[in-house]
Amino acid sequence: MDEQPGFVVEGERVALGPLRSDLIPTYQAWENDLEVANGNGRVIPFTLEAERDRVVGRSGKPDCLDFTVYDRTDQALVGWSTLAGIDHRNGTAEFGIHLGERRGQGLGTEATLLTLDWGFTMLGLHNIMLATAAWNQRAIRVYTKVGFREVGRRRGAGVTMGRRYDAVFMDLLASEFRQRGWSVLADRAPHGGSANP
Repeated sequence: MDEQPGFVVEGERVALGPLRSDLIPTYQAWENDLEVANGNGRVIPFTLEAERDRVVGRSGKPDCLDFTVYDRTDQALVGWSTLAGIDHRNGTAEFGIHLGERRGQGLGTEATLLTLDWGFTMLGLHNIMLATAAWNQRAIRVYTKVGFREVGRRRGAGVTMGRRYDAVFMDLLASEFRQRGWSVLADRAPHGGSANP
């Protein structure tokens, strides 16, 4: 890698940093990976230019926050996570994650927790939801493990490889996340002083 990763939050095995322009070819390759494309419902391959436009177009917007996901053991990038549709007034957002490398090793679970932690602790969100395909049982198990609950289904709402599947909607409240004690950011809050009236 040309740049040193700029981690903004670190867990035990995973770290998150901002999206980086020098990594756009890697993000593009992941977007075009069949497993990733099936998971996110995209059926049109991304060109390098389209991926560059996607990354640049989302950067710095108040309603979208994207992270590059790194494996801390060797600082290898393994995917990205996102909070999109951020509504600061109502405290809501939608979560998404894409692992392009090292799937099935628990890195996605920790990246999910760190992204949720940022949303609840740093952004002060109240509710984060997600949508996934009913066939994606691995993702549903991870989401359930970190505290998401199914709130509904949209029957036959998606097509993967020519077969129709339900869309599963899940959400998680900040209070439920905090009850689990998984925040790595909560302890970094300033102590002392008094709150303004």
